[in-house]
This record gives sequence, C-alpha cells and structure tokens, in this order.
Amino acid sequence: SAEQVIRTINVVDTTPPVITLIDSSFITLEVISEPYTEYGALVIDNYDGDISNNIDISHNININQIGTYFVKYNATDSNGNKANEVIRTVNVADTTPPVISLIDPSYIVVEVHTPYVESGATVHDNYDGDISNKIQVTNSVDTSKLGTYIITYNAKDTNNNQATQVIRTVEIVDTTPPVITLIDASYITLEVHSSYEDAGANAQDNYDGDVSNNIIVHNPVDTSTLGTYVITYDVSDASFNVATQVIRTVEIVDTTPPVITLIDAS
Repeated sequence: SAEQVIRTINVVDTTPPVITLIDSSFITLEVISEPYTEYGALVIDNYDGDISNNIDISHNININQIGTYFVKYNATDSNGNKANEVIRTVNVADTTPPVISLIDPSYIVVEVHTPYVESGATVHDNYDGDISNKIQVTNSVDTSKLGTYIITYNAKDTNNNQATQVIRTVEIVDTTPPVITLIDASYITLEVHSSYEDAGANAQDNYDGDVSNNIIVHNPVDTSTLGTYVITYDVSDASFNVATQVIRTVEIVDTTPPVITLIDAS
C-alpha cells in the first residue's frame, strides 16, 4: 500500500455582505420644518444571510442648518468581511418663501392734498427670520391727483425664495365741498320800485379751484312788491360735493312818504 497522502480543503467565507438602501439614496428636506427619518438599509451576506441588525449607521444631519449631509452605512459579517460603504445624501434646503404682512389696512382712503404716510410692512422668513429691511416697496401715490394707486411690496430671502407679492390700494378722493362767499352784504334793504342787481358770489374748491361759474342762483326778488326775499346760492364741485347753501336777504321796503298836491289855489 502507498503511503496515504492528504489534501486539506479549507472552506472559507471571503465574500463581503451587500448593503441595499431602503428608500432613495438622495433626499431633500425642508430646513427646520421637515424632520429627517432614517429608513435604514438591508444587509445580506452570502453565508450569514440577513444581518441587517448588524449595520452601523452614522451621520451628523442638522435639519436647522442648510447644507448637504451624508449618512454612511457599514456592515461586517461574522467572518470579518466588510461590506462596501453605502452613502445616502441628505440635502437640507430652504424652499419656503418669506411672508409679507402689511402694517395698517390694505385699502386706505386719503383726502386729496393730504399727506400720505407709508406704514410699510413686515417680512418673516422660516429660516432667515425677520427680513423686513429687505422689502422692496413701489409707491406711486400722488396725493395731488384723484385716483386709485397701487403700492406693491416684494421680498426675497437669502436663498432667493420670492414672497407672494402684497399690495395696498390707496384711494385719493375729494370729499371736501366748495365754499361760497357772497359779494356784497348778506342783508340788503331796497326801496320799493328800485332796481336790484345781484352782486353774486364766489365759490372756491380745494381741488377744482374757482367754481364760481357753476353757482346756481335762485333769485325771487320782486322790487315792485313789499316783502322779504331770500336769494339762495348753491354749487357743487366735479366730485359732486355740495357746498353749504348761502343766502342773501333782500328787504323791499317803502320809506318814501306820499306827496300831497292841492286842488285849486293854496
């Protein structure tokens, strides 16, 4: 018999396990408002089978700070074979626009020729905080002219997220009536059968200026008949503001004594 020869066969495991991410390998989160949820990964080894419970996960994600973060996944099987590291990228971003809030109402009525004081607005951003100093205001209000004016408010945060534009409507109106001023006295006494010529009146408006030509005069004076007559003066401006009516009183009197004439010789 030949001398026995032995061959030794060593059955070994040199195959590393394989890591497979659960969920996407790239995730975007909204800064501050959206928490990070770890979905983990599966680890399958050719010899040990499912060793997902042996996975080592490490990261330094800060959802309060914009940036790109990496979650690292590592695993080793029972024979010391290390899996290829798998990385999940987490992008913490700011996609939320700031919010503009008006100070004072969004609709304001201002009397013509009255100064308009801009109250402004505040701007708050989810990441930058108070950025009211970055607001852009477009103000075309002209208080010397009647009309409707639109003031626009816009703002961007440091990540170029554009706020929804806010507007304020300013209505320049004329609610002030014109003022009538009599020419000559407001009370006149006339001898019966005298002629009466009305001196008229002036009318001045805060916006239209001189509206004397628009005065409506009601003059019932009859100098042939004794009595008290009231002349009225009315006017309105282009905005239909009616002036306070002004009156002039004309008193027709008889102060002339009769004349006696003799019949026949004196």
